[in-house]
Amino acid sequence: MTSEELAKAIGHTIANVQSRILNIGAQQYDDGKTQKIESKNIPQVLDEAIEELDDLLAYISFTRIRVARLRALLSEHDPIV
Repeated sequence: MTSEELAKAIGHTIANVQSRILNIGAQQYDDGKTQKIESKNIPQVLDEAIEELDDLLAYISFTRIRVARLRALLSEHDPIV
């Protein structure tokens, strides 16, 4: 992968995030002229941040398991992997 290809892939990811903000995110978090998070107090924001970090850890752990399983499956079929 070239640097240009990597940059394009990252740009695609950013565009995907922007799309989520403007679609499902707007439905869930847009309060007209502000985002709902802007009206939350600091303890609420911190509590939700901890929940998001916990979810992220779970997703990362599960993704690691899936990648390890995929690696094992691929190495069964192609010993060069």
